[in-house]
Amino acid sequence: MRINNLSVEYYRQGRILQAVRDVSVNLREGETLALVGESGSGKSTLAHAVLGLISPHDGRITAGAIEFGGKDLLKNTPAAWQSVRGKEIAMVFQDPFASLNPVLTTGEQIGEAVRVHYPSFSKATCREKVIAALREVMFPDPERIFGAYPHQLSGGQRQRVVLAMAIVNRPRILIADEPTTALDVTIQKEILDLLDRLKKELELTVLLITHNLPLASERSERIAVMYAGEIVEINCTADIFRKPRHPYARALLLSIPRLTADPGTRYILQGQIPDLTCLPPGCPFAPRCADVMDKCRAHAAPEITDGHSRVKCFVHSYTV
Repeated sequence: MRINNLSVEYYRQGRILQAVRDVSVNLREGETLALVGESGSGKSTLAHAVLGLISPHDGRITAGAIEFGGKDLLKNTPAAWQSVRGKEIAMVFQDPFASLNPVLTTGEQIGEAVRVHYPSFSKATCREKVIAALREVMFPDPERIFGAYPHQLSGGQRQRVVLAMAIVNRPRILIADEPTTALDVTIQKEILDLLDRLKKELELTVLLITHNLPLASERSERIAVMYAGEIVEINCTADIFRKPRHPYARALLLSIPRLTADPGTRYILQGQIPDLTCLPPGCPFAPRCADVMDKCRAHAAPEITDGHSRVKCFVHSYTV
């Protein structure tokens, strides 16, 4: 998948919020690309745009292209979008409980994802595919889970049900939006190990959205750092952690708690993401940047590329 110069805006109380601005990124076949940044940086909006989930009542895609399978997805009709979602590209949302209908069994809900794309399948065939998907996400008793309601399952079980729903039609791309946010540490590892196993077995390409940098370092080949609607740096994971090129990426890394550090010396990134309805001139990170210069406040930073990495910054060499 190739995302080119994508921009998305929302409507908020008569104002326009620039949630994603001129974003370009390639998702390479078979890789896991981690999209990281603070809440409000535009990560989920980018994912929703890829699946055509920007509601026309709330906002719109104003520019760009999303090339996938030889087509620009942004030119899709509603019917064409329906054929892509859940079959070619699937998504695991942040809150599995909110993603599941409380009055339908898990089997009915996963089965609906099958029937949408394969209406000719018999009820028995749909059931077989659903049971197989539940077994793939490591349920030892898939028949029981098939008949269970969401409230009868634990948080980790609900997350695995949502994951089964995402993979049941064998998509090529899986978007995982903060897939472990509501889970304890032990269950987080189980879900991430399962995601890694499914990626290998099903030959998935994964876009992993997270604010957890240690998680991204363990689970991705590349990292894209997003701030105020822009991708400010993208590089291979090892290079991001060894030598971040953007001051925001460096600040995120310095903010990771370390057991050996003196609590009094812990680094804290001051300030917050700017109001996206009235962005300041120049670099949006300038008000929070320790290395800000006059030209940073007045001019947008150039994008520097060296073939495998990109960074938007006047100063682009740091060591953590």
